[in-house]
Amino acid sequence: MARRVFLHCGTAKSGTTYLQDLWWRHRDALRERGLLLPGEALRDHFHAAALVKGMDVIVDDLDDDDREVWQRLVAEARDWPGDVLISHEHFSDSSAEAAAAALADLASAAEEVHLVLTVRDLGRVLPSAWQQRVKQGARQSYGKFLATVRRGEDEQKFWRYQDVPGILGRWAAGLPPERVHLVVVPPSGAPRDELWQRTARVLGVDVAGLDTDPRLPNDSLSVVEAELLRRVNRRIPRERRSVALTRLTKGAFARDLLAGSAPRESFVLPAKHAGWVRERAEEMVARLREGRYDVVGDLDDLLPAGPRAGRTPDQAGDDELLAVAATVVARMIEQER
Repeated sequence: MARRVFLHCGTAKSGTTYLQDLWWRHRDALRERGLLLPGEALRDHFHAAALVKGMDVIVDDLDDDDREVWQRLVAEARDWPGDVLISHEHFSDSSAEAAAAALADLASAAEEVHLVLTVRDLGRVLPSAWQQRVKQGARQSYGKFLATVRRGEDEQKFWRYQDVPGILGRWAAGLPPERVHLVVVPPSGAPRDELWQRTARVLGVDVAGLDTDPRLPNDSLSVVEAELLRRVNRRIPRERRSVALTRLTKGAFARDLLAGSAPRESFVLPAKHAGWVRERAEEMVARLREGRYDVVGDLDDLLPAGPRAGRTPDQAGDDELLAVAATVVARMIEQER
């Protein structure tokens, strides 16, 4: 039986890709130091999260072997004498019933079950979340997305991945507060590996000497690039959207063709939305302080900073969009040579 099992269940857009890249890159070294990542690859943790939360669009495409991946992860944890880490942000979107069942499975495999959430301030999460949705085929403009999030409309699913007190209400029920760890994403300007170091302290694993440079490319899009992709999405009939098309858009198109086709510039929260975002962040921080959870970092860093210079995608001009489109087409032609 494992000594401790840590379930890192989000939040989305809080450095999860960076952390998962490092955890899996250093999997063998971490195992030697007492921390097991069960499964063969991050894909197994993604499929496990999809099974736990009932993500039909993914589960329906799994073969019989992959449908057993969650139970395999639990069994591997049960056979390991040290600590175990399972990580994927899709766990956060599980129902209270699904979360309780998953925690019961983990409790059967470890002496202690711990929950880990990495949390980032809403002022930085919102632009990143919109861009991620665009990569997945969304057509909604940045301004309309922010208005929808403000109204709390469920179809956006934004708050199901970012309402930290709500996530804790589903996942931390029954866990002692000292086993619920909130790792605050450092503010801009902090050392690049500070989030990595903070999570290592929670996991109690020695990461000295392990490389922390990102291996995966930074495929974040610029203001103009993101707006161009949104307009492309509008030209694709909804009935033709599929998991395969989304993977193509996020991968070969956005990463290999679109990214870097326009100058990078600050991607900002419009001033007219700053007030309600700040209010929501203050409310969240107040509720987290009441929870007596283990906090690594400063909860005040979850309060958005003041207005920053920059533009929004809605301000991208047609001439800029045309220039980026021409660059993308040229890159496509070059790839075919």
